[in-house]
Amino acid sequence: MDSSSNTSVIPSEDAALPPVFQQLQQRIHEAFDKKPECFEPVLKAKNPSPALVRRLSHVKRFLELWTADPDIRARAAADAQATIDSLGLDLVAEEIRFLYDEPYCLERLRTKGWKAPLIVQQYRLWCIEKTLYRERSRIQLGTPALARHRAWRDRQIQRSKGQLGHSHAINIVHAPLAIELSDGCSVGCWFCGVSAEKRKRDFEWNDENAALWSGVVTALKDTIGPGARQGFCYWATDPLDNPDYEKFCTEFARITGRFPQTTTAQAHKHIERVRALLGHSKSLGCEINRFSILSLPILKKIHEAFTPEELLWTELITQNMEATSMQSNSGRARNSSRLEKKAAQVENLPSSWKEAPGTIACVSGFLLNMVNRSVRLVTPAPCDDRWPNGYWILEEAEFRDADDLRGILQGMIERHMHSMPRLDDTMAFRRDLRFLEKEDGFELHSWGLVHTFEADEAKLAIARSLAVGNSTARAIILDAEDTHGMPSEEALIFLCQLFDAGLLNEEPSVTHATQNKTQHAESPTT
Repeated sequence: MDSSSNTSVIPSEDAALPPVFQQLQQRIHEAFDKKPECFEPVLKAKNPSPALVRRLSHVKRFLELWTADPDIRARAAADAQATIDSLGLDLVAEEIRFLYDEPYCLERLRTKGWKAPLIVQQYRLWCIEKTLYRERSRIQLGTPALARHRAWRDRQIQRSKGQLGHSHAINIVHAPLAIELSDGCSVGCWFCGVSAEKRKRDFEWNDENAALWSGVVTALKDTIGPGARQGFCYWATDPLDNPDYEKFCTEFARITGRFPQTTTAQAHKHIERVRALLGHSKSLGCEINRFSILSLPILKKIHEAFTPEELLWTELITQNMEATSMQSNSGRARNSSRLEKKAAQVENLPSSWKEAPGTIACVSGFLLNMVNRSVRLVTPAPCDDRWPNGYWILEEAEFRDADDLRGILQGMIERHMHSMPRLDDTMAFRRDLRFLEKEDGFELHSWGLVHTFEADEAKLAIARSLAVGNSTARAIILDAEDTHGMPSEEALIFLCQLFDAGLLNEEPSVTHATQNKTQHAESPTT
């Protein structure tokens, strides 16, 4: 049934964005075209206006401090301008109040004829630029070239929307690959969403490892296509643990065309190294880097070492206990006392925060570790007892060299990335979906979405079979034809529609993933 699924097609850079993002794109293009004296692109601009960079970066720095530090929040509430002046920022408090004072923001939005100050408009356009880039990464830039691979990834994106909810799922880029350059992590964050183990060894840059690395990255690029450039070189690791991280990423950029994004919790320990990394990565196509901020002293040290302008293209993720942001209920943080303590400090946190599905996983594709020469096929999923780190592991293997890896990657694609339901597979709705019959059809309820279907008796019978979940696709199609007179082609089309929407169960069992690992350790080229 997959006879045409190996067609290789490179997705167009002009592929349509979803309607809401098309509107955002139109909005910023109109601003750039109609008022170039006020608005200009910044994200990928080679020489953006220094004045605009200064304005944006000073707003960003104030918002970082306001988010991280309760003392700044209290001082700003008492006298915002004096607080801003004491921080050495060139801002007018009343102009940027809309960006951080929620009651004021809501009041202004309800005020007829009110117009946001220019700095607010500029900063929001900067945020839209980054949002649009993230969306293009998901639906265009990180898309695999192989049709069946692309279809599988698209299903994981659709599934995530229902399982995690729109506001969470929209932040997941579903990168096609991630590569760990260390075995474990030295930082030991209490909130680590993927439960990183203690650092054991690093993958060193030497002649043998450099040759292996080049072969591995080339194999990934050949397998995935141009979308491989959206991969990155960390997972349950901190990039800066590896002293040769920059060398590996530079070679990654030579092969794929882009230096991978860096997220580190150790920027404060390696100031000059990080300063050079930011400049080098930007020169090789990296758009945004990220620092995790674990404490207020760390934030202070970073702010003292870098000017606001230097960090405009670097997101500071405030993970300190005093910050207004909330960690994911996944991995090491899941159900921990520290997470409970943090939740008690966050204002306006919904009482249902504990039940909300959590994950920080952002790869739908291949997860490699170069120290152990291992590869997994993974995709984000809600954290639970079965998947405590918030991602499925469909298969694991160990590779000897780049050629061995090529065969393993192809085998994983063939075994798991199907373009349509296979006739002899048992078909069922996802385990998180609740099936409800209605007068003219049925509904499927999940955490984040309600899918509503108009259905005649034949389609309703198919849905009932899927809700029970013990019949093969072949049996379901034959029953629809024999019992309800539905042509087999129509029954198959309906199954495919449900399949493409990510509504049918593709979840692996933990046992199955372990068995696959054993098979490939014995015969890596299977």
